[in-house]
Amino acid sequence: MDNDRKVLRFWCDCEGRPFSIQYFLADDTLEVREIHHQNDGHDNFACLLRRRKLPENCEVKQPGQAFIGDNYLTCDEIFPEKPIDVYGHVMRIQGVDEFTQQFYKDKYNRHFEVGGISQPAPRTVKPPQVPCHNPLMGQEEDSLGYIYKLVPDRPKPNFFKALDNQAKILRFTARFNTRVPEDVDRRFIISFYLADDSIGIYEPNQKNSGIVSGKFLERKKYKNVHNNQEWITPSDMALDGDVTINGHSFHILSCDDYTQKYLDAYLC
Repeated sequence: MDNDRKVLRFWCDCEGRPFSIQYFLADDTLEVREIHHQNDGHDNFACLLRRRKLPENCEVKQPGQAFIGDNYLTCDEIFPEKPIDVYGHVMRIQGVDEFTQQFYKDKYNRHFEVGGISQPAPRTVKPPQVPCHNPLMGQEEDSLGYIYKLVPDRPKPNFFKALDNQAKILRFTARFNTRVPEDVDRRFIISFYLADDSIGIYEPNQKNSGIVSGKFLERKKYKNVHNNQEWITPSDMALDGDVTINGHSFHILSCDDYTQKYLDAYLC
């Protein structure tokens, strides 16, 4: 009863792995626990030895010879420079807590250094390197999912934006910024879909141009290389201005009435 709740705590090292030994003065039993840290490469078992008395000689011999005796480890047999043999595990004492230090100083006149187990510094987290998007491999949101997660989530579109702007399309007429004779007279219709900020480009038919008309650029979101790789918005497509879409430089010539009204309200 006098030693109830009085525990001696030793911080030990065994083959480079940290352990803690709790010695209970009430019944001279001890418990050995392994101290783990993140990514230490060992199974996370809490107890190496459950609470029990530790025999001085734990060697199991052949039948007919001496077995484990009745002599058990007591607190007066623990010294700062003497390791503790726990069933073949040699525990070298690295430090104790303040109660243990004061206990041995008052009762046995022994000095134990106060210390503990120092956890290794966490590894420096390197930001993931985002490779250049390959347009042949789908949308950029899908590709980014595999960089930040092993099992990526499905990209979540802006549902309310898509619902409010479901049938709203801005249309512009444009030409190439080029001096190549074959491309000077080519005209394009740029459609900007407000539902998802995607862009599609169509080239109308021109007689005797020698160029096959039809879809010039697939509908998807494109980035503005002149604006820190931000997604192209209607403000980047001003009349009589230039815009680069997927590496092609266009000069905006005109737009329809709905687009003009939207730009007036949007830019204001």
